[in-house]
Amino acid sequence: MPSLSAHHQHHVGATVISLAGEIDLACAPGLHHFIAQVRRHPTDHLIFDMAEVTFMDSMGLRVLLDAYTLAERHGGAVHLTALHGAPARLLSITGLDQRFRLHPSTGTALAAVADTVVPHLPAPGGDAPGFEDDGPGRAASA
Repeated sequence: MPSLSAHHQHHVGATVISLAGEIDLACAPGLHHFIAQVRRHPTDHLIFDMAEVTFMDSMGLRVLLDAYTLAERHGGAVHLTALHGAPARLLSITGLDQRFRLHPSTGTALAAVADTVVPHLPAPGGDAPGFEDDGPGRAASA
């Protein structure tokens, strides 16, 4: 009987969960619990590396949708990477491929997350006491 294995890595603003095997009725409760245990913050993006997932049924899809709902509620997102075969067809048939953020690799998903979590720093000198920003490359004295 095929099983599912799951591993995780934490990154700034994201948790990557690498899955291998089948996501079905038998493993769905365990996967749901695993996701809850490894997620550091509700605002974190979840990136599921699906490269080694060979099958997914409606219960597996339900686990991903639950993760999606929680992430969206808190300002995060669910990203699926390297989706192929039967799992890709299931998402396409149900139209859920339009809801999840799909990426060809985990690296591209991490880059997309990094673009959203990098703090916006003030321009050099722009917030210095006694100065106002007077446009690009110029600072006027107050």
